[in-house]
Order: sequence, then C-alpha cells, then structure tokens
Amino acid sequence: VFLSVFDRAAVVTLAEEESRASLRVVSEVGARLPIHCTSQGKLFLANLSQAECRRLLSISEFKSYTPHTLTPEQLQPELQMIREQGYAVENGEFKVGLRSVSAPVRDASGEVRYAIGVVGMFRQVYSEDFLLATRLVCEAGSAISRAIGYRP
Repeated sequence: VFLSVFDRAAVVTLAEEESRASLRVVSEVGARLPIHCTSQGKLFLANLSQAECRRLLSISEFKSYTPHTLTPEQLQPELQMIREQGYAVENGEFKVGLRSVSAPVRDASGEVRYAIGVVGMFRQVYSEDFLLATRLVCEAGSAISRAIGYRP
C-alpha cells in the first residue's frame, strides 16, 4: 500500500506499507515515478485542469517501460475514464506483471492532494482480488479525505 503526492511532473512516494506475504512488491519512499504509466500518476493527471494536463503531457518524456505502456493517444481516453470512475488502474504499464490501483485523497477544498493505492502481482485487473483491492482503496481514499476535511 502506498501514499503518493504529485511533485513537478512526477509522482513521489511518501509512505508505504509492505505485505506480510512471502512474495512482496517494494517501492522506495521518496522515489520519483512517471506520471503517464503509474496508477497514481494517471490519477493526478486526470484531476488537473485540461490546460495543465496538456501542458504537462507536452513536456513529458513518454518513455515506454513495457509493451503495455500507453502512448499519448491512448492516454487521453484513459484519463477520461479515470475522471468518470474516480480511480486509476495501471495494468503492467510500468513494470511487467504488476498491477496497481489508486484513489484520490482530497483536501477540504476538494483538490486531489494525495493518491492512496495498492500494487501487486494480481493476475488481471478483472480478477476478484483486484476488484476487492479497488473497492478497499477507494473506501480508504474517501475515509482519509473526510478525515482531513473534505465534504462532497
């Protein structure tokens, strides 16, 4: 589980909690991750103004990390879907075999300040365990948002 923040066209991991399972995915606190191929990065992009999103994407390097990394053209409909569903999914776009889901943490003004999420070796994004993780991450994001003053 991770908590991230958007910082200068990158995602920074603020905190993480590792699983107790024998096979774990570890992310480094303080690591800077790309915005175009991580669930938290796509979540932040989707919640920016259209103008700011276009500006950031125009200056971003769209490095292809895996065969599943989205192109700029593929990213646009993905961002619209994220806006509609309220959470973001990464399906092997940054690291082969890993999938993640991120939900927004909103401040009292309604701005997305943080992303909370989970990353793991889920078989597929439509698997029962990934859908459960999605529900729990969205609930956690809502609970934290309410705790810091967000009122929908």
